[in-house]
Amino acid sequence: MDLLEQSRAQFNIYIPKREDNVDVSLAKVLNNFPEKEKMKILFLRESQGVYQFGQRRVGIKVEKGETPLVRVGGGYVDVEDFIKNFTESEFEKIERKNVITRFANKI
Repeated sequence: MDLLEQSRAQFNIYIPKREDNVDVSLAKVLNNFPEKEKMKILFLRESQGVYQFGQRRVGIKVEKGETPLVRVGGGYVDVEDFIKNFTESEFEKIERKNVITRFANKI
């Protein structure tokens, strides 16, 4: 592992609000996520258990253990699975909104 990879591995990408156990649990997962370079969208805390992920507002809870679960449809999925399943689609939504930049990059 070169120096750049080591610094990325040690870099915390999310700093939680300490008195919010959901936020602390989410931070543990995000800061230890094995594929940080693939994380193009981050979670933004709105209030306890409510986050913005790209253009999607999501509810997150922590039940047994410390694994945060994200509300999807009528159920919940593990936050790591949520990131893997929804990052690309949310990133594409953001790219579509920025048509001028996309057009300029093609020229």
